[in-house]
Amino acid sequence: MSEQIKQRFQIHYYFDDDSHSMNAFVRNKAEKNMLEAIRQIGILCDSEVILETEAYQEGGLKENIIIGMFMTGVAMNFLAPSINNVITHYFIKDAEDRDLDKKIKRATLKGLELDNAKKKQELEKEIDAKLEDKQTIRYVSNFYTKIDNYEKVQKIGFKDIENDNEEYIVERQYFKNFILEDNKEIIEDENATIEIISPILKEGRFKWRGIYSGEKIDFNMGDFSFKKDVIEGKHTFTNGSFIECRLQITITYDDFGDEKRRSYSVKEVYSIQELPHEELKLTEYGKRKRREDRQGSLFDLYGDNNENTK
Repeated sequence: MSEQIKQRFQIHYYFDDDSHSMNAFVRNKAEKNMLEAIRQIGILCDSEVILETEAYQEGGLKENIIIGMFMTGVAMNFLAPSINNVITHYFIKDAEDRDLDKKIKRATLKGLELDNAKKKQELEKEIDAKLEDKQTIRYVSNFYTKIDNYEKVQKIGFKDIENDNEEYIVERQYFKNFILEDNKEIIEDENATIEIISPILKEGRFKWRGIYSGEKIDFNMGDFSFKKDVIEGKHTFTNGSFIECRLQITITYDDFGDEKRRSYSVKEVYSIQELPHEELKLTEYGKRKRREDRQGSLFDLYGDNNENTK
């Protein structure tokens, strides 16, 4: 039979005026992410979480969340009694210079019968992983993103009211510290080959479709001269048509370095093979590139000969 633990946690919005109301859309969207974060923390604690709210209180705007936890697992349920500290940790860790994670470890390890220091070390390592969960951090980021756009909120307080602990305050100036930003990397394939599946034969910002390195991709045609020739009917595409080109690949990473998506853009088309076994038709870019490649080869050859005569 599963054991239920109940905790009460308070979120306190401080406003820039004496009112006690908040835009319902902002609050609902923000707190949806807060509740998702708490539910994810419950999963980290090997527990099933049931969330309820009490009536709102004034003083800015205070909301009490009742967290019911059913202990369903055995691996990490020793962390569940510290759930209010864990929640606070995630929502203040990028604003407060407090060692709350150490407090969580002390509270969690207290009373546990650990045979040796190695077991304690392994357990602390496991707790550290639970306190840096990527999905929870993403929910917290979404929460602060919504609140940061709502200027009425000047700071937010988080409090374990079950144990009447102190309230931890996050000032507006720190909201952005929690918001994850996507990082981008741009790489180029100077000699890319793309088999054309769907060319775009009309004006507009439509994406082409093709096969690159064995994968289907959608890409922008950034070679406007070639795009113009296609629209004017100067090129014919059939099954097996391909282009040789300079392809720009933009890779977007999340704040943890995990790849989120890739986008593709053809910058210059060098040549096109319209029919199988047909000769490549060079574009102006292609003719210029061929000349440059040949010049480079001659200079390389001359350099090699010079080396050999030394």
